[in-house]
Amino acid sequence: MSILTYRILFFTLIPLGLLILIKAIKILISAFNGQVLLRLPYNDNIGAFTITKAGYHSIWQKGPMLKKTPLAKFRPHIRNTVTGEVIPIHRSIMSPRSNSFSNGEMEIFTFHAPKGNYEMSLVAGSSISSVLRLVGSALPLPDMDTSKYSLEIRESQSQFLTFLAIPLILLGIAGMAGGLVLGLVAEQIFI
Repeated sequence: MSILTYRILFFTLIPLGLLILIKAIKILISAFNGQVLLRLPYNDNIGAFTITKAGYHSIWQKGPMLKKTPLAKFRPHIRNTVTGEVIPIHRSIMSPRSNSFSNGEMEIFTFHAPKGNYEMSLVAGSSISSVLRLVGSALPLPDMDTSKYSLEIRESQSQFLTFLAIPLILLGIAGMAGGLVLGLVAEQIFI
């Protein structure tokens, strides 16, 4: 093959890497921007919502930053209001966060559910591990005002896709940078 052919092949890595990077960023953004199905203040204890499309959903906590949270006192419980089936919820592995200067949001649970009508209630228990509960009680943070905290149920995606987005971002950047560098130095490499 000629040097020109090698350069063309390497330079085509740039738009390919850009496409991979854009797709990966969209996947990562969708972990934070799902449609809100229910916003439940901690003081309300129970709320109803409807899932119109089967799939993955997540439970986010919203509230003031740098204060104790009600996570150690309550645990969400989701059940189908028609069948009575309890939907198992799982701790979020990545636990994405979105913070401003005074308030924060954190994904705490994920679940998969079919279409239907559901009810989320807050039951006694803990949403965090015993180690985190000990650390939280040892920190000298001001006490919480549960009226300032709420839970949200959002449409979400599989956490596998969120994990996959990170190496895809790196692959896209490597494709763009590698294509540019190899395209420019192809003459020195293949002579």
